[in-house]
Amino acid sequence: MSDVLIPPDLQRSYVIAADWLELVALSRPSKSATAKDILNPHDFLEDRAVPHSQGIEQEDPDIIDWSHEAIYNATFEELGFRAKVLDDAYPFRLSRTEAWPKLIVAEAIDDEIVKQGRDIYIACLYMSAVRAGLLNEKECDLKIDPTIGNLFQICATIAAAGYVHGDAYWFGYPRPDGTRMLAAVKTLSGHLEQGNVVQQTPIGENRYARDGGVDVVAWRSHHDGRPAKLILYGQCASGMNWEGKSVATKVDRMDHYYATRPSRYWLPALLTPFPLYMDKENSHSLRDEDDIRGFYMKNEAEMGVIIDRLRIVHWCIEGLRYQQPAMKAAVDKLDDLFRWKCEATEATRLQT
Repeated sequence: MSDVLIPPDLQRSYVIAADWLELVALSRPSKSATAKDILNPHDFLEDRAVPHSQGIEQEDPDIIDWSHEAIYNATFEELGFRAKVLDDAYPFRLSRTEAWPKLIVAEAIDDEIVKQGRDIYIACLYMSAVRAGLLNEKECDLKIDPTIGNLFQICATIAAAGYVHGDAYWFGYPRPDGTRMLAAVKTLSGHLEQGNVVQQTPIGENRYARDGGVDVVAWRSHHDGRPAKLILYGQCASGMNWEGKSVATKVDRMDHYYATRPSRYWLPALLTPFPLYMDKENSHSLRDEDDIRGFYMKNEAEMGVIIDRLRIVHWCIEGLRYQQPAMKAAVDKLDDLFRWKCEATEATRLQT
């Protein structure tokens, strides 16, 4: 099993290093990982004892250089941020009672929906690990493509509904209802109770058109049932090549399916199973909160609302607590997501 997990390049991204610690904790019988799994990632199978008197500050500078110490600090800041933002929904807990800070798989929780939120987090973690090269695809024997993209649409649909405090339609192909593009647009228009759909596939459109690049549509209706409501169109990016995947032009293309479009104004969104700043070439420079906020603002200008991993988990919990009719197609598929998560966990479990 040791060939399944691939230690990260520490110079690449402290966010990937944080994911690495979470993966190691999930894979070990002890259900824990420590700072030494960052500083010596290629030795993570060894359970070497560390004297209690030793700490990161006391290490020999010839062994740990300043860049590794910076990565160590940034990694645990990232883990601390995740724990703070998600609270009980974070599947791990941080312990700083020993010389080496430790990441531990969290104890079971009674709230079933929060438990589902934790499972969604872990599923997104494994998806990210595949894309970041932390899992050996051949050795782990997991279904990868197009499975990951399809499974993430489950998360995206539920999260989008939770975010708008309303309902959502899984528009991305393959849709659970099995419809083609024109039929899907008609179904969506019926859910929105807005828009007049053409009777035939628009001239020039491929008759095998699938989703036109739109993966999820969410909306929040008014209590009076009349038009002019909040509508969100989202595109999923389960891989790291999310830049340039703005949904805006995709929605404009859908206008050809309407004699009267559902709305003039709407929200674009990007949904990802990884933190947006996870694998950028300058990710190590994005440690300061002002820098990270600036990174989100910069990308919002093109991508719209950003719903990445922590937000996916939070809004999935909201969506699951207040389920609406159209999103049920995604909720009914959660068992598929959780089954894949369990298969990934089993594939990465260490026997030592």
